[in-house]
Amino acid sequence: MITEKSIYTLLEAVRPIRILLVESEMTAQFIIAKNLGNLGDKLDICSSAEEAVRRAAINAYDLIIVDLELPVQNGFELSGSLKEASKQNGVSPRIIGLAATEHPLLPIMAELSEVDDFVIRTMDYHELKSKIFNLCYLSQN
Repeated sequence: MITEKSIYTLLEAVRPIRILLVESEMTAQFIIAKNLGNLGDKLDICSSAEEAVRRAAINAYDLIIVDLELPVQNGFELSGSLKEASKQNGVSPRIIGLAATEHPLLPIMAELSEVDDFVIRTMDYHELKSKIFNLCYLSQN
């Protein structure tokens, strides 16, 4: 029987991805990391925009998941800095933003920034996993 976990395990064996999670709240970090645990990929976690940019400059991430409502610098603003810092590694990571609530301007703000896609936080992380699959495994960058 094919399960979600077995599909991600197979993909991980074919092409592992490295993920950076930028989330300021520790509880949210734990929940997201737990829900992404069956991806089997390398997950780094940081809680500030400054730390995220520093890590993006020294690690070659395939994907960055960023809280769009970070204090000091929001995720839309941060996305450009993350893409710029990642150029030092010769990579251009995909960026998925996490929003707390639906807002009619989210698609427009994502289009005007370096955010490739976004999801609304829910207790079910299937939409986030689906977007990771589509951006990192199905797209030809």
